[in-house]
Amino acid sequence: MKKLGLAIALCAPLAYADTDVTRLEAAGGTMKWSFVPIGRHERFAHAEMLVSAPVDVVREQATDFAHYKDMSHGRVQRSRLVDRRPGATDVYLQVPVMRGMITLWEVLRFSDVHREADGTQSFTGTLVRGNVRAAEMTIRMRPAPSGRSVVECNLLVTPEFLAPQSMVDSELRDAAADIVHAFGNRAEQRRAP
Repeated sequence: MKKLGLAIALCAPLAYADTDVTRLEAAGGTMKWSFVPIGRHERFAHAEMLVSAPVDVVREQATDFAHYKDMSHGRVQRSRLVDRRPGATDVYLQVPVMRGMITLWEVLRFSDVHREADGTQSFTGTLVRGNVRAAEMTIRMRPAPSGRSVVECNLLVTPEFLAPQSMVDSELRDAAADIVHAFGNRAEQRRAP
């Protein structure tokens, strides 16, 4: 009986990843939506992508903070490392919104990468300062079959100005999708022969 329980426990993360892979493949490789996390009040954007590269390669791109601007295809106007110390990396980001009418800026403090037993890796950036009321970004990378990964982004940015929630949701969903595409595409390029 113990062996059966161990076999089920070992297969559970892979079965979960298989379900995600099937769902993402059916959706064309990427999905995005808005949601309110349990225990929170703010609306976050969520995006996920099936990446043809292992988690370690995706993580290298996702933690390449100095090159966020280069990976963003114009969404991030400026990015630079502000501070790096054990357990935290501060990154300055400048992002035009509303077709460039307003520029949001923020310094996010990113935690070190957290590694779980099933191979999942994640890290979170939280607002230190900026011209926004709130900002948070969590990147999660999970192993998937055949040396692939599922990369996810949960993104919150609450501007100081009043804006329709539908417009904020739309901008955040697109930004979260751009983030997973940037990390995923760059990881696939790095993995390519």
